[in-house]
Amino acid sequence: MTENPILRGCADIWGPTDVYTVRSPLPDDSKALVMGQVLEGMKPGDKPASGKQNDPMMPVAWTKTYKGDKDKAGRVFTTTMGAATDLESEGMRRLLVNATYWCLGMEDKISPKAKVDLVGQFKPTAFGFGGHKKGVKPADHKME
Repeated sequence: MTENPILRGCADIWGPTDVYTVRSPLPDDSKALVMGQVLEGMKPGDKPASGKQNDPMMPVAWTKTYKGDKDKAGRVFTTTMGAATDLESEGMRRLLVNATYWCLGMEDKISPKAKVDLVGQFKPTAFGFGGHKKGVKPADHKME
């Protein structure tokens, strides 16, 4: 499905979050864009896990359309990825930016070389229970 404009320039979509079970088949006109593969380790170059973990592989990003008010067409993009650590991947950031353009009907503006660089310092904390930092406020993240 690489012809989908949301996937333009997305060469390295990877994240350390889990591949979650998604009910199959996806409903109605939903289209799976990216399938998640469980790896043996936690690095993008690790080998795929053998056994039932990847049978079947689960979609981690997909689209769906719907009719809204006055039969106006609507577009939805869904992903099970998106933890802070997933955003370290340029491909994941590009996927989200491209999907935003697609949802707005602006797929003709999606460039495979658009800058999706991080702005400022980005040090995501690991996800999991008990790993949050107490007392952090949005104002603490202001760039100087």
